[in-house]
Amino acid sequence: MSRHLDLACEKLHNTQETTRKLEEKVEGLQRQLETKVSKEVVLMEKTADTTRLFIWKINEFSDVLRQALAGEKEKIASAPFYTDSYGYKLKVGINFHFSRMSRNARLSAVIFVMKGEYDALLPWPFNGNVKMTLIDQQEDSTVSRENISKHETVNLTRPKTEVSSGSIVTVYYEQLQTNFYLVDDTLFVQVEISPP
Repeated sequence: MSRHLDLACEKLHNTQETTRKLEEKVEGLQRQLETKVSKEVVLMEKTADTTRLFIWKINEFSDVLRQALAGEKEKIASAPFYTDSYGYKLKVGINFHFSRMSRNARLSAVIFVMKGEYDALLPWPFNGNVKMTLIDQQEDSTVSRENISKHETVNLTRPKTEVSSGSIVTVYYEQLQTNFYLVDDTLFVQVEISPP
């Protein structure tokens, strides 16, 4: 009788331990979900008569990079956003590149035109001047910020599948650590779009 009781107690203990580990894993996944980018579609801000602005805040960047270096996640993407209320649907993606030989990591930020709700009403191809910037978060007003930017005129056809890509800015991870691109483990990517 006591042997059966001991086995039942051991089974109960193992089940409780498994449940505790699963609960910890669920809590961790919920925290990741809360800190990662929301997948809601947003509108770009109007900064001038014809210029539109979108800023992507990437939290817990060291965790994102760790996953990329481990080969778990080589790409991340922003929430989709529209250029206007009835405009083009876009998103920003970051691709991580890592050479095990040189231990040198770099990332490329890319703009994508996605299939949108209003594509039938829009002129194609999508033409625009795209300026993509990794923002230097320098707080010292006596020191000028050294943003990393690339400006490119894009001419992208209407996507038949999910996306078609355009402007790219590339930076090495070591370069991100030199100034204040990563502050509080956060990276900001800014996209400005204006007519060609």
